[in-house]
Amino acid sequence: MYVLLSVHIYAFFSVIARVLKRRLGVFFGLVWIAIGMSIVYNLVFNHFWSMIIKPGSPRDLEENEQLRKEVKNRESRKAARVKVDGKIAGSHDLNESEDDRFEGLQKDVKRLMKYRTKTMGNLRGFWNLKCQHCNELKPARTHHCSISEACVFQMSHYCLFTNNCVGLENQRYFLLFILYSFIGSTYMLISIICIWKHHIYVLNQALMNFLVCFDSLLSFCLLFYNIWCWFLAGSGLTTVEFMGRNTGYKSNHYDFAFTRVRDNLFKVFGTKSFFAMLSPSLRYNPFNGIEWSF
Repeated sequence: MYVLLSVHIYAFFSVIARVLKRRLGVFFGLVWIAIGMSIVYNLVFNHFWSMIIKPGSPRDLEENEQLRKEVKNRESRKAARVKVDGKIAGSHDLNESEDDRFEGLQKDVKRLMKYRTKTMGNLRGFWNLKCQHCNELKPARTHHCSISEACVFQMSHYCLFTNNCVGLENQRYFLLFILYSFIGSTYMLISIICIWKHHIYVLNQALMNFLVCFDSLLSFCLLFYNIWCWFLAGSGLTTVEFMGRNTGYKSNHYDFAFTRVRDNLFKVFGTKSFFAMLSPSLRYNPFNGIEWSF
């Protein structure tokens, strides 16, 4: 991937950028270059973290709880101040205000937030379902990945381009990676069209023709792939859950998705702001993965 990205950057600054001054003017040429640099930054940022960050699994959660003494910390942690049925959950003060982070979310999202203090130890008290492959506790919405050989919270699929499984903790990085990949390939196509039939294009015709063919095919594929992945994110389902629900394979009788797209995206990105969703960040996921089991 980074080899192809380097070819695009080389072609842009060695060929396209030399013509932008004449075609767009100095000011708009610099603006167009700045847009391209921001696309590259977001693409590399999200691809890097989608590779590095684990998707989240019961094993990882239990290890984190032991290493950081999360059991003790969560038991002493204050409950989230979310307003349910006109009052703060667990509070008798009607005038108490809820956290700004949770304002505007529906009741079912806020009710689920109450279980973010639960631990794997709490789950073992009543949950008996175990994975047939790794013989470990398997919470709700957990699927076993045969490639990484571990159970993954809300597993979508295993991505070859990130060499990582896409799950609860890194889904937002993957979504932004494929989004900015589509925007970047479209951006490059537009840039090449701007210098179409220019003598610099003719001098570098082999490279430009390759990029036109490659980016056209990539944009076409990524358009439909983005629609599919963002549709699943907005509907609150993973690929495994969607296929299971529509094929009857390993289906269940529980509907874990929220009713609003905004709430389902909050589960993935941890924010209600669409600007913050598209911006590079390392915010924590609002859920730890076992809430749905409760």
